[in-house]
Amino acid sequence: MHVTTRRKIRQAAALLLVLLLLPLSFPAEAAQPEKTAAHSLLENLPFSVDGGEALTVKTLHYSYGNNRYVSLRDVAYALSGTVKSFSLTFQDGSVYITTGAPYTPAGGEGQGFPAQTQAGGPYVFTTAGILANPIFYNDRVLRYPNFLAVNPSGVTDCYLSVTDLALIMDLDLHVSADGMLLDTAGHFSIDLDALEREGFYCEVHSALVGDADTGEIYAAWEPDLSVPIASTTKLMTVLCLLDAAAAGEMTLEDTVTIPAEAAVLSRSADGVIPMTAGQSASVADLLRGMLLPSSNECALALAVHLDGSEAAFVERMNRKAREIGLSDSAVFFNCHGLPIFTDTLAATKVQNRMTARDMFLLCSHLLHAWPEVTNITSLKIAHLETLNADVGNSNPLLYNVPGVVGLKTGTTNMSGLCLVAAMEAEGADGRTHTLLAMEFGAEDSPARVTFSEELLYYGLQRLRGEAPADAAPEPEPADEPEPAGIPDNAEDLMQLVLRRLRESE
Repeated sequence: MHVTTRRKIRQAAALLLVLLLLPLSFPAEAAQPEKTAAHSLLENLPFSVDGGEALTVKTLHYSYGNNRYVSLRDVAYALSGTVKSFSLTFQDGSVYITTGAPYTPAGGEGQGFPAQTQAGGPYVFTTAGILANPIFYNDRVLRYPNFLAVNPSGVTDCYLSVTDLALIMDLDLHVSADGMLLDTAGHFSIDLDALEREGFYCEVHSALVGDADTGEIYAAWEPDLSVPIASTTKLMTVLCLLDAAAAGEMTLEDTVTIPAEAAVLSRSADGVIPMTAGQSASVADLLRGMLLPSSNECALALAVHLDGSEAAFVERMNRKAREIGLSDSAVFFNCHGLPIFTDTLAATKVQNRMTARDMFLLCSHLLHAWPEVTNITSLKIAHLETLNADVGNSNPLLYNVPGVVGLKTGTTNMSGLCLVAAMEAEGADGRTHTLLAMEFGAEDSPARVTFSEELLYYGLQRLRGEAPADAAPEPEPADEPEPAGIPDNAEDLMQLVLRRLRESE
């Protein structure tokens, strides 16, 4: 049978089945309790280290099944005496982990959640949701989402995503409903092909990881899909500003007079750094304000300073996109990435858009033309003297992943949570390369962080020659010629399906 014909018949048959079952598909909605950590699924899992006797670890499935957060005390207890041992202490809401140090039990490790807790009884979590409670890991301060909890004996514990735990401690960890298995001689690794088959990319709109120095793309998901890019827009803004400075249109030593529109934006819900119309600020402070805390008003002030109006600067951005070879999918409406409404009767909400492939090209160009930009994007904090502001970098990967030097986060309702990350690492050729990993459309901060780190880790494996290149996709089978008499409209196609189903009885 013709491939397309079979596909049409299957689709029509599926549609018919849905229509027949529709009245049965909507049972009365049960009352749902308020969602908090305490209402999430609590589970006791067996945990075997190096094939030894299984101990018990407490696991919390936050919001959704298999979104596992595991007790750090239980893991530390299970790893006692191994090469992966670590000490664990708590102070003032912070978690302190020291690898290679012995763990001192505090009580309750390896015993699992009490039966009354699993039946809905109290187990005290300090918050209803995930927070980035500081984790001091040896000499680094990490910013991973986690829960703090207090067991019935009053002992504080921390629940961390099993994926993040494996990433942080380089654990060869395998997790399923049957339990957790750890090989202390192994290392954390990413099999992106296997993850893709399991739906890895379903979390985002598009994603890509590659080498900015060679231009090689290691893996990509919907790389040519045009998506809203939110504040990652500011990477194009800074490229335009630095190119203009090199051309003598402005200098990085200029003093900028804050325009009225930037002052108004600073006082809106999307404002970051308070400003007053007419005040003076340095270009250097405005650049740091734009790239670290993602100040929209800083971007606007710089755009107006250079071109006299945001509209003129946006024209520059779109010209620059064509000059550096971006596709027609790269379209800019403003200099900062916020949604805006068109000035028409039927106003349309528009956002800057780009593909992941375009963003890879933009960032590769930016890093080659202006490698100094990472002197800003790698800063964790900065004091902006002319703006009287102390700011922090919105990129959590600067804390979590050694070698990360930027670049930019972004968030709007439509874009979801976006992150473009740059990481410097040594390749198999002995040279330092810059990896670029980007995702657009994560639904929350934990997903954005973990997904981006997994992309970077896979890129690092490829850079070091530790992971095989993606297999070339098998070609789609060629369609056979369409036989005559196959209707194109849904009604006639449905009749054909019904007739053939009757004939097959």
